[in-house]
Amino acid sequence: MPVVTVEIEEDLYNYLEFLERMRFIRSKEEGVRKALIFFKKLSIHDWLPDVYRIGGSRVIIMDRGMLLDIFELLTEYEIYRAGSLCALKRKALKPEFREIDLTKPGNWMIVLKELENFGWGVFKRIGNEIRVENLAVPTQYLRGYLETMFKVELEEHRTEVEGLTIFIARRRKREEYL
Repeated sequence: MPVVTVEIEEDLYNYLEFLERMRFIRSKEEGVRKALIFFKKLSIHDWLPDVYRIGGSRVIIMDRGMLLDIFELLTEYEIYRAGSLCALKRKALKPEFREIDLTKPGNWMIVLKELENFGWGVFKRIGNEIRVENLAVPTQYLRGYLETMFKVELEEHRTEVEGLTIFIARRRKREEYL
């Protein structure tokens, strides 16, 4: 593996030491490697002043409370429908999704990983369950999005753990018109 030596400012070095001490990273080298991976993954090299993009998508950084204020103006049905419509549009506009059978649970992580990369939350699929931690959008929106993507009915399982949402896939969703 090639080796690169670089000089960094003292405050960045101190920050790497802090991350290492708190065990967020194993070493300063790992911290720099992870930062470069994120830089590449998020297409940060393509970010211009006031315009952030990831591939063909535009990134808007907004307070979660502001986002939830927008959703507060909608009914649960409207929130669900908005998620469903966004999924339909995403499937149509993203060629990779057209070629993948998203009705197969084995392919669900492709969509879930994308949502995770977009900051929607942390997703894990275990059998017919989808576990979401720190969800950034209302559960009705995500349910509409995922049910439309995967053509399956999802039942929300309430938990006592704050920040944890569990959806259980029950059966294939009937094709319906919105």
